[in-house]
Amino acid sequence: MVLILFFLVLLASNALLSTASELQKCYPQVRMEIDAHKLSKTTWYTGLQTNDAVASIIPCARLTNFTATESGFGVLVKERGVRFVQLGLCFSLRENGIYYLTKSDNENDQPAINREMNGLHDKVLLDIEEYLAEGYPTFLTDYENYFAVFDCPPNLLADEAHRMIWGYFPSPNPTLSQVAAFINVLHDVGISANFQASTCSETNWSQA
Repeated sequence: MVLILFFLVLLASNALLSTASELQKCYPQVRMEIDAHKLSKTTWYTGLQTNDAVASIIPCARLTNFTATESGFGVLVKERGVRFVQLGLCFSLRENGIYYLTKSDNENDQPAINREMNGLHDKVLLDIEEYLAEGYPTFLTDYENYFAVFDCPPNLLADEAHRMIWGYFPSPNPTLSQVAAFINVLHDVGISANFQASTCSETNWSQA
């Protein structure tokens, strides 16, 4: 009986270590706490995205109105898919530069979001909602050239098909030096990914 209990404890310990290991694979080696005060007067546009489930629905997004909160920061997100949808999001710090979503205006904008999804199956919408609401995002920025978002899904899948990495820039048409700064920081923190261009450079923001 003692031997069986020992093996059960050992298996449980290995499972926890494996989960922690997978989680670390998903995150960059270096993470940071965001200083929203440095972002309060800035606007950021998606420039590069991994080919993830969210990017297939939202090929362009803009971040504005960063505000500091007691536990993290808030931001106004305007997404451009079939049409524009605006959402207010709040992120709270969990630990070591890892955040979680604590507040979203999704409930107030559900009709607009349903139109934005353009008739996708409910299961797809639920998967995306779970991914964003229950994932654990981390961020990296130099407050000037790039704002990088890494979102690790709640099931801790860390392969390229599930990991979400988006690079935001201070213009819909980032300069080569801004893109280089983003790519270089990914290399520095041990992240490698294949990217596709967003549609922000093709978006008429005067209609937003």
